[in-house]
Amino acid sequence: MKRITAVVALTLVLFSALTSVRADEKQELESKIREIGSQFAPDSRLELFNVVIDEGKARVETTSVDAKNAVLALAADFPQWEIVALKFPEENPELDGKWRAIVNYSTIQLQQGPDFATEWSTQSLMGTPVKILKKTPSYWILIQNYDGYIGYTTKGSVHPLTEDEFAKWRDAKRLIWLANFGSIYSEPSDDSATISDLVAGDVVVWKNEETQNGFYRVETPDGRLGWIPVKDSMEWSEWATSRELTSENLIYAARRLLGHPYVWGGTSAKGVDCSGLVNFAFMFNGYNILRDVSQIRREGIDVDMSQGWKGYQPGDLLIFGQRREGREWRWRHVGIYIGDGRFIHSATVVHENSLDPDSPDYDPGNAKELIKVVRMIGAPETEHYHPISKNAFFGM
Repeated sequence: MKRITAVVALTLVLFSALTSVRADEKQELESKIREIGSQFAPDSRLELFNVVIDEGKARVETTSVDAKNAVLALAADFPQWEIVALKFPEENPELDGKWRAIVNYSTIQLQQGPDFATEWSTQSLMGTPVKILKKTPSYWILIQNYDGYIGYTTKGSVHPLTEDEFAKWRDAKRLIWLANFGSIYSEPSDDSATISDLVAGDVVVWKNEETQNGFYRVETPDGRLGWIPVKDSMEWSEWATSRELTSENLIYAARRLLGHPYVWGGTSAKGVDCSGLVNFAFMFNGYNILRDVSQIRREGIDVDMSQGWKGYQPGDLLIFGQRREGREWRWRHVGIYIGDGRFIHSATVVHENSLDPDSPDYDPGNAKELIKVVRMIGAPETEHYHPISKNAFFGM
């Protein structure tokens, strides 16, 4: 009896020791994987990095090929663990090869989570190519916008495509809508019923390159047929390759939204937040730029602020923030400098203010918290700042 008791006790000790070793290994493995995520996918708004570790297995889903390779390299250091790393969306088996997609409606919202109660992060426009990263058990999907931004939207908001189907869309003649607002009509007449609304930047296929009565015949990504006025649209590739990013053009685009409401997460004529106005102005001039203030401030050329606004150039981005005690800056607001101390920004509505204390439009709150000025015009191209004509999502 004593011998059996001793064996049981020894077994329990060995099991406890093994469990402790496995727990230590798990903690070490998870720590190393998290370090990889911090290095190669530091911004969850732009990179997916999901980790599940359990029962001797580790699985990582990421949009970063460098992160994937780094995780797989850990396998040599943890031979007792089954380590799997997948590059999404291409290696997501649940998508059956349909990870390409085109936005169906004039604007769609991207949420921070698979629920309408979560924060609205950004928008995407009709005809915009996106990537489907993941599906959920409900009607939500996780997508990545052409500007890199990741968020949840409903399944019906986009039209999934295989690579072959995407190639056909890419090679089709497309038209971009240029007016702030518009409609797709059921007949080549603005007296006919509408099948969809439109906002500036929406893209549709020019169906069989047909024109009638001053209207183009068009097809939406989900197959609806209709007509749009020729005068307010342009062939997409011609538009994309003919854009010229100048201070005049940037300010003109921003001023198109004067009086439009502040909408959190908005990037369209229906309403914009502060960085959404910047996003709209650059998009309308054919440029891809990062979405949020805290991201934008890392791009471009830093402008010397020692001479105040007299040293700024029209088109410079004014970044406002607050120092949080014991923490980094809170990058809270952005506007576009338009000259003579004035800037345009979205706060309540899109409007203009001044940094000059002698101006009747002086904005003392923002003037006090101007902490950085960034020049994007003439700045080197980067992964997230470049002409839309060079954006891989569009497949040009």
